[in-house]
Amino acid sequence: MAPETPEKPAKRIVYLNRRVAFIEPGRVNVRPALAAALFPLFGLLLGIGAFVSIILWLDTMPFWLAPLLLIVAVLSIPLAGIGFVYTVAGTDVVFEQEKQSGVWQQGFLGMGVGTTELVPFWKIKEIRIEDLARERQRGELQQIAQLEIIVVKESGKRLRVGDMVVARSMVREALADVREVAEAIAEMTGKPLIAPTVVRKPRAATADEPDDAPAGDTASGDAAPGDSLSLREQAEPS
Repeated sequence: MAPETPEKPAKRIVYLNRRVAFIEPGRVNVRPALAAALFPLFGLLLGIGAFVSIILWLDTMPFWLAPLLLIVAVLSIPLAGIGFVYTVAGTDVVFEQEKQSGVWQQGFLGMGVGTTELVPFWKIKEIRIEDLARERQRGELQQIAQLEIIVVKESGKRLRVGDMVVARSMVREALADVREVAEAIAEMTGKPLIAPTVVRKPRAATADEPDDAPAGDTASGDAAPGDSLSLREQAEPS
């Protein structure tokens, strides 16, 4: 009797950098994290406060203050309100199996509200996970890793889905979370996933240690003190 393989839950949640990915059957939805709503909420409350102040104390406030509060209210309430609603109920990127396409909300004034880009699955070439910190490094390996999920179109255009920034010693756990989102997209679109694997780079031997000290395991396990973890890219079938 063949061993039973554990089934994946119907809905999975993966926390990325300032975004949250909701993975459901036939749908992958990447939304802003709720913490991103604090700034537009502050702007919305500021605008409401300015408007209420004009109504209550218009007769007693200085003449120059009323126009200033009016400008704050007129600008803050609609812009911050739109940003707050988008952060709470909007999406950054959504892939839908039924529509056979992915949609990117390109954003307006940094609020994620505005024009969108529609990408049919047949226009997608591959899904990639890249370590941006590794690409930008010069000399010694940086102590942080920035893993980013990128959709590459047939035209060569690269569209960002989300990323995760962690200490390089925690790159294994971060890569597992990022890979979970990227694999769901690759499985849905039927496109290949090009993802890195973690390779341990042992520290250099010091004067107090023998040169033939055993190196750490390169396949599994946690990083030993002094070891650094780098990423090796490999292609995976879709």
